[in-house]
Amino acid sequence: MLVNRLVLKLGLVRFATSLLFIVLATVLNRVLVVELMVPVALVTFSFAFQHVMTPVGLVTGYLSDAYSLGGRHRAPYIWGGMLVSLAVMPFFPAWALALGNAPRSTLLLCEGVALFSLFGVGATISATAINALLVDRIPKPERGAAMTLLWILTLGGFIAGSVLVSLLYPEFDPATLPRLFALLTVLALGLTIVGAWGIEPRRPRVRAVPEKQLDLGPVLGFLGQNRQSLTFFLFLTASIFFSAIQTFILTPFGGEVLKLPMAVTSQFGIYLTYGILVGMLGLHIFLGDKGRDYWKTILTSGLTAGTLAFGILSLTAFALEPVWGLYALGLLGLSRGLYNVGLSYLTMSMTHPLFGGIFMGLWNLMSGLALAAGEMTGGILKEWLTGLTGAVPAAYGWLFMLEGVGLFCCLALLLPIKPEAYQKGLEQFLMEYDGEQEPGLAAEAGGSSPDP
Repeated sequence: MLVNRLVLKLGLVRFATSLLFIVLATVLNRVLVVELMVPVALVTFSFAFQHVMTPVGLVTGYLSDAYSLGGRHRAPYIWGGMLVSLAVMPFFPAWALALGNAPRSTLLLCEGVALFSLFGVGATISATAINALLVDRIPKPERGAAMTLLWILTLGGFIAGSVLVSLLYPEFDPATLPRLFALLTVLALGLTIVGAWGIEPRRPRVRAVPEKQLDLGPVLGFLGQNRQSLTFFLFLTASIFFSAIQTFILTPFGGEVLKLPMAVTSQFGIYLTYGILVGMLGLHIFLGDKGRDYWKTILTSGLTAGTLAFGILSLTAFALEPVWGLYALGLLGLSRGLYNVGLSYLTMSMTHPLFGGIFMGLWNLMSGLALAAGEMTGGILKEWLTGLTGAVPAAYGWLFMLEGVGLFCCLALLLPIKPEAYQKGLEQFLMEYDGEQEPGLAAEAGGSSPDP
């Protein structure tokens, strides 16, 4: 019961974050590019800074590991991160409308970068603390399933937010744009209060060693020198990078190449999310905690299905068959759902309560930078391939093919990963670290129990 209640409360906070992401990605993005005709390069450049700021998660993750605030290690960062993200939301409409009137303004571009950076800082801090709290309070065998459920609730926020935005803001109206942002911000604040209230007991986490002995340098040194953890983070970065290339080009592809109407292309994100949910919910219900035994099979299936989906999208671009593209979207969503589940189990099998904040901070850092790099690369490659081939459909076709090949090559990084070998290296590191400090640390290498 503790696990279910904790995950549901954390899921409410992630649900609230999803609402904020949706109003930025589906409303502000379209308004800037379509209605206000701001150059797409400026828009994607500004948006990417919400991911560029992920290094802050590594720092706050370490601080939440090492020090408590008011007797709590994670809750202050969950509250603080969410409040930062919520605080900047009302400023986006005025900035967007001003940028539409002066799209070449360097001052406004810097203002947008600052707003998205602050939003990204808040989202990263809260997400890192949420994942670390899962490591703290949920037994190791149940962590993968808990993270999967948390991901499902996050995706539920994307769907609910998309439906809500379509009802509240069916067409562009500059007068009501600030009202929409204010309403979604208040709703997200309410969900955050309900979810984060009482989420962590007011007492220090059960720790095997004094807090001052948890140092950032040795932990990062171990993670960087251990072959298994290094391969894991390389796999994480590469797979997310190749998956993210299509982020800002999929909808333009539907309009430029497939000649689909706005009403159809605007639903691409929802189609993907439905596919992700089908994959994640199906595996979560069918496997439950047993999924930790099949994480490699699940990830391999996800990468293979993703490769096939990008292959179909590539053929769609060359053959100009819109129906194939819609089928490919469903398959791409399904592959992402499989990938998310497998990654959840793999990630949670490699975390440890003594440095859960550092590990999840590094996890968010690598995934965030990979997202930013992939999103920027997609637009750059599309323009370059268009000039190289002289045809827009061919540029998209080769781009999707490149994504598929890159995703398939990630299997070379996945197959060597063995959590058992990582655990042996972790035990050795803790024993050596324990010898330099004082007894009690290595005993925790096998896992932890939730707080009573």
